Amino acid sequence: MIQLAVFGEPIRHSLSPQIHQQFAEQAGLRIDYRRILTPPEQLTKNFQRFVKEGGVGANITLPLKELALTLADELDPLVQQTGALNTLRQVGNKWLGSNTDGVGLVKDLQRFCGPLTGMRVLLIGAGGAARGVAPPLVAAGIEHLHVVNRTPERAEQLVRSIFQASEPVSAGALTSMPNPHFDIVINATASGLQQERPPISERVLRGKPLCYDMVYGDKATAFMQWATGHGCKVQDGLGMLIGQAAESFRLWTGVTPDTSSVMALLRRQNGLWSAP
Repeated sequence: MIQLAVFGEPIRHSLSPQIHQQFAEQAGLRIDYRRILTPPEQLTKNFQRFVKEGGVGANITLPLKELALTLADELDPLVQQTGALNTLRQVGNKWLGSNTDGVGLVKDLQRFCGPLTGMRVLLIGAGGAARGVAPPLVAAGIEHLHVVNRTPERAEQLVRSIFQASEPVSAGALTSMPNPHFDIVINATASGLQQERPPISERVLRGKPLCYDMVYGDKATAFMQWATGHGCKVQDGLGMLIGQAAESFRLWTGVTPDTSSVMALLRRQNGLWSAP
């Protein structure tokens, strides 16, 4: 039995156990994948207990993706670059930290947009979720990435700490966008979990971009409803979740699962929102 878990707060809504069980059945493996409710101040204690109980792999979700760096003995290059991880795996006596969020997001965006080459992307948020996906977005060949945050200094710090000056990235405030034309707008904040939306101007929707919320649930988030009301196509983060989970599963087991059959199953079994 392979002992796995996801740590976060909130965590009750997480579909990760169901996703990984589907992957395990495909691979003919037996796993025990648990949700572990973990406020930031309890992360070290809860993780140590998990390891003592035989845990060999873990996912990390909000709001712990930056704090979890302290749990790893070694970090892969992307985590070193971004300062955020979502996957831990035991190799020998060491714990290795990785981030599979960007892989999951890029693959899901490509399902709707095709190649991302030449696209202009607005990324809302500057926390661990945004840090983890920003470099893979740029690596996918987009024309420009603009990062905004309620506190613009945090968005600017994200860009300075991750990217070189020559890379096509900029940062600023939610309410100030020098060039509001975007092909994709991504909400990387947790506002959707509270049915709130970031206070960005409707000017960013002029070109009818794909509006993508990185969370998911049984109905469209406030951000998605707002974008739909302005004639934009919208998508939730379930595909990203499944994509990043598949990469985590590969790191833990060496098996690359088939994700195509999992999406419809999860939406049907859990009564999740689905695009009309």
